[in-house]
Amino acid sequence: MSSARRKLWILPVAVLALLAACSTVPGNRQPAGPLPFDLIVTGQMEDLMQYYDTLRKQPPAELARVYDRVKQNFVQNKSDANRARLILLLMLPNTPFRDTTSALYLLNEWPRDVKPATGLQSFRNLLASLLTEQQRLNNSVDELALKLKEEQKRVETLQNQIEAIKSMEKNLILREP
Repeated sequence: MSSARRKLWILPVAVLALLAACSTVPGNRQPAGPLPFDLIVTGQMEDLMQYYDTLRKQPPAELARVYDRVKQNFVQNKSDANRARLILLLMLPNTPFRDTTSALYLLNEWPRDVKPATGLQSFRNLLASLLTEQQRLNNSVDELALKLKEEQKRVETLQNQIEAIKSMEKNLILREP
């Protein structure tokens, strides 16, 4: 993964950490202990952040199993909790199942409540805007990489032409008495 793309993940992780810190409500905490992968998202940002943190620490083989199970659960039951889990998995960097387009689709297709925005709805909006911006930046990086390749070909062509001209000059100099 390129350095520019890695830097793109610093902002979302920082925002997620800040949201987790800001969303803690005293007296409304879940019991301490390890979080299972079948965590029930209660709408609190802390639960989502702990789930994401747990995912980040898993080895690739375990992540693949978790992804398959979460994807299957979402197909069977399109609850907010299952959708949030799947989105977080799809956003994980350096995984074979990473798919920001699908994550963004799931975020945009998330049913919107008419009641005042909850933390989960705000989080959804934040992730959607971050993923949209990341896709835009990735497209820009891809376009710039393509332009760079084109320029490298152009430079190579010009270099070959320069070498050909030098060769012709040498031949002309050698012919002159």
